[in-house]
Amino acid sequence: MRIVRSALLCCVVVAVLGVGFRLLPAPAYGASPSFQSAETPSFVQVGKRYAFTWSGGGPAQTYTIKRVRTDGWVLVDVVEENVNPAFLVTGEFPTRWLNVALAISIQEMRPFVQ
Repeated sequence: MRIVRSALLCCVVVAVLGVGFRLLPAPAYGASPSFQSAETPSFVQVGKRYAFTWSGGGPAQTYTIKRVRTDGWVLVDVVEENVNPAFLVTGEFPTRWLNVALAISIQEMRPFVQ
């Protein structure tokens, strides 16, 4: 009897959760409902270098911005201090997309002026 009650309770919970999930609105642009994209900070500009600090810890990583989207994503050049130059074609750096809205710190890397 106890097993039947437990099985019945499990079926009810699954049915309720299934109905509840169907009531959620469909995510925009095919995105996961567990992640909402934030806007790209307005000060991030194409052609400038920024040091990004991420919540996972570690030292800041410096990237040169190649393209900016409004949803937090930027296309960056991976500069020499982030990769071993021995593995690169001379004069070329790899690119990648980063979500800068997730950074905990963004610092513009300006030249030192005396």
